[in-house]
Amino acid sequence: MKTYKIFYMLIPFLSLVACNWGHQVKDDGNKVENNDSINAMVEAPSEVKTGVGLIKEPVELGMEINKEMAAKGEEIFNKQCTICNEIHNSNRGPALGGVLEKRSPQWVMNMILNPDGMIENDPQVKALKAVYETRMVDLKLTQEEARQVVEYLRTY
Repeated sequence: MKTYKIFYMLIPFLSLVACNWGHQVKDDGNKVENNDSINAMVEAPSEVKTGVGLIKEPVELGMEINKEMAAKGEEIFNKQCTICNEIHNSNRGPALGGVLEKRSPQWVMNMILNPDGMIENDPQVKALKAVYETRMVDLKLTQEEARQVVEYLRTY
């Protein structure tokens, strides 16, 4: 009889845990992804992956953020990306603040320029696709525009 009481007392607790499974809430109330499938996609710093696409060579970022390039990247991001992605919150796609700590600039640019190839061939993107409802579309950006978006993302 006591076993059933303990079981019924655990149900509300387990429900609360399950509703927040894989997410962490920051002090400002914003949700941060902390899901095992997403964490498994974070590459080791020594392992540089370029993804699938035109960008094969390392992208030189420089020590200082190029403010002019970042401003253009912000404009592109706000026009084309915020429908699905935000900087600090998951929307239809992953939050992109800090993405350059997890992914190489080449990988990010290839995701921007070749989303179909990345979705089909990159294991990290396949794992993301399993978590997020929306498939990234080809934004038809140039390499220069993709690089500007990367420079903007560096500001986070």
